[in-house]
Amino acid sequence: MGRPTLRQLNYLITLENEKSFSKAAAYCNVTQSTLSAGIKDLENILGQQLVNRAGRSSVTLTAFGVDVAERAQKVIQDVDHIVASAQQMQAPLSGILRLGVIPTIAPYILPKILPYLQKTFPDLHLQIYEDISERLTDQLEKRQMDAAILAFPYDVGGFEARDLFKEDFYLAVPKGQSLPKTLSLKDIKSDELLLLEDGHCLRDHALSACKLKPSTKRKTFSATSLPTLIQMVGYGYGVTLLPEMVAKNSTMPKGIDIIPFKSPAPTRQIGMIWQNNSPQKRDLETFFDTLHAYVN
Repeated sequence: MGRPTLRQLNYLITLENEKSFSKAAAYCNVTQSTLSAGIKDLENILGQQLVNRAGRSSVTLTAFGVDVAERAQKVIQDVDHIVASAQQMQAPLSGILRLGVIPTIAPYILPKILPYLQKTFPDLHLQIYEDISERLTDQLEKRQMDAAILAFPYDVGGFEARDLFKEDFYLAVPKGQSLPKTLSLKDIKSDELLLLEDGHCLRDHALSACKLKPSTKRKTFSATSLPTLIQMVGYGYGVTLLPEMVAKNSTMPKGIDIIPFKSPAPTRQIGMIWQNNSPQKRDLETFFDTLHAYVN
């Protein structure tokens, strides 16, 4: 019996994760016919059917296929450890690092840290993916991502999680509103508060940090982005809570006043997570330590 290739095993793992031949092929950066042929060759080598092909909208593996995919994941992980160890012997952070960042952090922190990281680790090929926390942690679980920068509190399960820095919340209001120069939480009128849609952790963090309860009267704009929310404030539709990195951004519209809170101000914690048994663990720790020292 011939031996499966790592490429064939990776195709099977990706197909199990994506539940779709087209999505799995796109993720592996090959054509769908190439991926299908690779999995068919794997079935021929093993002499067993691995994929159910009964016209389902979502692709599933046979019981044996699931077992093979689980074993293959361990094989790929061991190989990744070998490659990572070899890279680390040559130079720290000299390969590819896939970093996820949530949308309420990415546009505001990346312009500050990327030039420094490029200078510090010139051989690092940093790939940035912007998405909400739920999808980033799912990709980390599937090993489609190496690490992610998130806002806490957030349930990160068994991932390694380390704090980068803490930042205050500010209230963004239409320019000219009659408000104190520093606010207390009771100054927030909940029926004027604009929030992001469900799924964005900034929404939950803002409510939690400011001890606000969900209200049917609160103005929540569905399927919107943070820049859109800021524009809504500028046009007088309400107020919103912004973390410091956003509130002090130089591109803030002119029609907005940013007002701080009295001490102790509401805050959110920014941190980084990765798999405990990641083959790049040593590199990720070096990356975190370097980033932590730079932002603090």
